[in-house]
Amino acid sequence: MKLRTLVSAVVGLAITVAASGQQRLSVGDAAPGLDIEKWVKGDQVTITPGEVYVIEFWATWCGPCKRSIPHLTELQKEYADEGLTIIGVSYEEADLVSRFVRGQGAKMGYTVAVDRSEATKRRWFDAANPKLGGIPAAFIVDRKGKIAYIGNPLQDDFETTLKSVMTGRFDAALQRQADPHLNAARNARKLKNWRNASKYYEDVIKLDSEVFAVVALEKFEMILNDMDDKTQAYEYARNTLMNQHFTSDAGALQMLATKISNDPKIDQSKRDLDAALEIAQASQRVAGTTDPAALASVALVRYTRGEVDQAIELQKQAYFNAPSKRKSEYKRVLSIYQGASERSAALAPR
Repeated sequence: MKLRTLVSAVVGLAITVAASGQQRLSVGDAAPGLDIEKWVKGDQVTITPGEVYVIEFWATWCGPCKRSIPHLTELQKEYADEGLTIIGVSYEEADLVSRFVRGQGAKMGYTVAVDRSEATKRRWFDAANPKLGGIPAAFIVDRKGKIAYIGNPLQDDFETTLKSVMTGRFDAALQRQADPHLNAARNARKLKNWRNASKYYEDVIKLDSEVFAVVALEKFEMILNDMDDKTQAYEYARNTLMNQHFTSDAGALQMLATKISNDPKIDQSKRDLDAALEIAQASQRVAGTTDPAALASVALVRYTRGEVDQAIELQKQAYFNAPSKRKSEYKRVLSIYQGASERSAALAPR
């Protein structure tokens, strides 16, 4: 009798789950659609292949959500020209969300929407549990319309994954294989166990140095900032990254040169701009002398070195060689360099 009761209960549970139609959502799955009651800020968005999306679930009362707002705003600015759309989805009352967003003004610089009867929440947030403990909760959707990340947007791995997706370096299968090693590396880094952290980072990079280029940059940052070893960091940058892992990867070389020159996490005293220039020029040799991204990389390093006129000339070449849909991005940077040159000329003694 007890066995029959138990069987009946299990069958009943299975029927309930099947009837609900709720499927678990994991990395690598197709992104669900959006069911929005009101677009509070920005235009209506439909998830389409070829673009990258961050869908973040948040609420006006949530303290960590408020902390994520400036971070998401900066990421939207950084990647806007590369096809990123960030959408903050709240399932609160539309009037409450609208008042909050108006109060934030430009500080909340991305699309904001109100869910329709929690339909979007059920498709995304509820379906991803127990991977998510609460809000803020973010999902990254890659250019193929697949989920690339499920987690907290305030965690380091969120930005690392977004960078991988934006540069076309994300692979869900490899990511699942790498995750245990990557988690071990980050835990060892927190404990200042540099030997283990370095080993686990290399385990990930060896899986595929192109897919995990951003992990190599993470290791470089650990050596430079956490270990405070500038000599070892730039030996790693030149000997291991430039001459081994990234030897034929122009994009990774550009990311490394940009990180050295422009990453706010790196103190000015720790920037080796000679190394940055060598790495940027190596990317140009790989990509070709007229490649716009390579030209822009060298231009950025020149600008950071104070060689503004050379930076302007290189950025002009990058602009002229850029495809039409990307020209505005190159033009914006060129204007920054030209503005710096004009200000410098105005301040010069006559």
